[in-house]
Amino acid sequence: MKGAKGWIIAALLMWLAGSCQQSIAYQLAFAGSPPDFILVAIVTFSLFSDRRNGAVMGFIGGIVQGAASGGHMATYAFTRTILGFMVGWLTSLEFEGNAAVAFIVNAASTCAAQVAFLLLSPKGAIVPFLLATIVSAVYNGVLAIPLYALLKKVSGPPRH
Repeated sequence: MKGAKGWIIAALLMWLAGSCQQSIAYQLAFAGSPPDFILVAIVTFSLFSDRRNGAVMGFIGGIVQGAASGGHMATYAFTRTILGFMVGWLTSLEFEGNAAVAFIVNAASTCAAQVAFLLLSPKGAIVPFLLATIVSAVYNGVLAIPLYALLKKVSGPPRH
């Protein structure tokens, strides 16, 4: 997404994702793993943009997520910026974007972001964290499908 329309969509998307993360994420937890609305917004938006815009969206999302979680703001900002950049880079490859791609990229991105977060900010219990990450990855992939369809309707086909 380019231009003012893209950034208006990005700002609205990040505001809604941050609000949902703060207010309803833990009520929607499945098997003890809440969805990560902000991460879904970053990855799905980055599927429609280039590396630079994906990185900017990742940075903003990391700051919002750090503020919403109450800590580790630098770690969230760093991991989400790299993630947005990588997904934006992925869109420069020749592939046909669709809902299945959105599911796979969101699930893989959730795993990658959480492992990077674990390496930069170690937790005490690694195995439960990794199991929760897998459940969250599938959950985020499922949430990405309707968001991808909405963004495709609003912005047109993804940039190739």
